[in-house]
Amino acid sequence: MSQPIPEKFLDLFSRPILCGITTINPDGHPHSVPVWCDYDGTHVRVNFRMGTKKVRNIQANGALCLLVIDPQNAGHWIEIQGRAAELIGEEQGARAHINQLAQKYTGNPVYKAYGAGSSQDRLMVVIEAVKINGA
Repeated sequence: MSQPIPEKFLDLFSRPILCGITTINPDGHPHSVPVWCDYDGTHVRVNFRMGTKKVRNIQANGALCLLVIDPQNAGHWIEIQGRAAELIGEEQGARAHINQLAQKYTGNPVYKAYGAGSSQDRLMVVIEAVKINGA
């Protein structure tokens, strides 16, 4: 059962704030990248392009950490230590989710991929919050 996000942190998920997610490499070292995220009222969700290192890491070891820092107030932040509770593919809703994130972060209702491999399928990761820290 995922811990609920305390109300004092909900604003961090309603605004288009770039987040950092850390997964665990096969050698045990952390791998951190910037991501978009949202909160559906129960779980924090992120969306990745299939075939990336972070996807491979999550598939091998679901442990992860998400950090969101308010760009207007560095003293307001949340860290979610948890695991990938559910991996949702393209046809099960990952494409719709990346479009929702694109609307939130860019104002465009359709995600426009960038760079090599941009046409690849998407994967939505539903995060189970095990421990929440913040200020």
